[in-house]
Amino acid sequence: MEEGINKKIEEYEYQIKLMSIFQNFLIDITKKLEIKELAENLLKFLNESFKIDKCSVIINRQRYFLGNLKDEKLIESENRIMKEVYKVSIPYIVKNLKNDTILFDLKNDSEESLLVIPIINDNKIITYVNIYDQPENIHKKDVKLINYFLSKINYAIINSLEYTQVKDKSITDSLTGLYNRNYFIEKLRYESRNFKKYLSIIMTDIDYFKNYNDKNGHQAGDYLLKELAVLLKNNFRTNDIIGRYGGEEFIIILPETDNETGLQVCERLRKSVESYNFKFKENQPNNAVTISIGLMTTVSKEIEVEDLIKEADNNLYKSKTNGRNRATNSIIISKNLSVK
Repeated sequence: MEEGINKKIEEYEYQIKLMSIFQNFLIDITKKLEIKELAENLLKFLNESFKIDKCSVIINRQRYFLGNLKDEKLIESENRIMKEVYKVSIPYIVKNLKNDTILFDLKNDSEESLLVIPIINDNKIITYVNIYDQPENIHKKDVKLINYFLSKINYAIINSLEYTQVKDKSITDSLTGLYNRNYFIEKLRYESRNFKKYLSIIMTDIDYFKNYNDKNGHQAGDYLLKELAVLLKNNFRTNDIIGRYGGEEFIIILPETDNETGLQVCERLRKSVESYNFKFKENQPNNAVTISIGLMTTVSKEIEVEDLIKEADNNLYKSKTNGRNRATNSIIISKNLSVK
């Protein structure tokens, strides 16, 4: 009997300790407006409070994780189970990743269990928490307690999502969704001070854009700008930085990219645009929407941002005057020396 009482006391002490940790976590997480910081804080709390060492959090279509969870099969497993959770809005346990009927065709190597818990606000799932553990351990975890704690942070997540939405509006172009000119220049200032070997910039605009607008209307012109923005996103790396510079002009930073590689990127982009099946392309010269491109590469951190942009813009102008639908490139060695 005494042993049973001691066990109960231990449980109460554990719950009191857990509540104290949670209160501190709750105070801290409400201060986290950046989604990344909030997610990292949540992962840390789950690790310290429930000894969870493999877990992922999905917020705003971004995945943050703790432990070795980069495997594509595990990511696809999460996606499939989250779809099931979306239907019912309650926690879902996969007893064995390798043998589960929904995941069987993935042939997972792991035989761990997966617990997926939705965080809900106003009857809408705003975050998924995916917890991995051995089958014998996953059922020992107090799912109700974890779910209770997670349900109390929904307002912190909403604050973070709203902050991100406002922030995104302040730095992006409303039509194309690309970075706006002011924010792009901020990014360029940072990149121009911190690159190691090379920094390349591409300036591009749509050939005969006025003709496209005049013949097809301004709504069609907006369509063309948005469609080109999608093409730009698809043709560049995730660490490349794309912005709308103004009108039909776009500008791209290629970190750590030499001039030769940059020129190959330009040519690939040029061909991609020329061959794309844009609406009303038959109304354009040569029955195609095309772009002209200016590329510059620098190896010097002494060059002012305005001069880097000017060099790329001058090369764009040369492409225009030399017949359009082409790229012109140059390399800036120092303030007083450039190679064409």
